[in-house]
Amino acid sequence: MQAGLLLRHALAFVADAFVASRLAREPGGAHGRLPAGTDRAAIVERALAIA
Repeated sequence: MQAGLLLRHALAFVADAFVASRLAREPGGAHGRLPAGTDRAAIVERALAIA
């Protein structure tokens, strides 16, 4: 459900990172699992801009 909502309503780089870290790999924890090439700085910048 979270992935669906993000894919519909979030910026693409945020939704793509979520899906890649939680659904595109083997099951298990989510923290620290972003694949190489994920724009981490953009995600943090976006999070700080809305907070």
